[in-house]
Amino acid sequence: MKTFHLEILSPERPFYDGECVSLVAPISDGMVGIMADHTPFTAAVMDGEVLFTLPDGTKRSCAVANGMLDITSNDARLLCESALAPEEIDEELERKALEEARLQLSEKQGRQDYMLSQLAFARAFNNLKVKQKSAMGRDKM
Repeated sequence: MKTFHLEILSPERPFYDGECVSLVAPISDGMVGIMADHTPFTAAVMDGEVLFTLPDGTKRSCAVANGMLDITSNDARLLCESALAPEEIDEELERKALEEARLQLSEKQGRQDYMLSQLAFARAFNNLKVKQKSAMGRDKM
């Protein structure tokens, strides 16, 4: 199959930089699938799971936080606030963050604090979902 170059970058580090066969990413309108020779476009990336397939057929995933996806010729660049492989996600820590955000959401707070609590809740929930999906997939192998 034909490949294209993929970069997944966060402020902390480059998560992935190499060739891939396909990419599926969460954007503001839903999910988008990318393959080689895709029409150029730019889209907002939402918190969610990014899936990509390497040339050898290996499927990889990561939990991403908000960012941008830019497709040009045979290059895809995903710039996001964070990108974590399932094995990098600390389930206990994410559960604590989820519970803390849930408690903050139940308290009276200003609009900005409420929005920050919503973001923290969504991010922890997403990370747990990606971790659990990955664990379920490994159990089936």
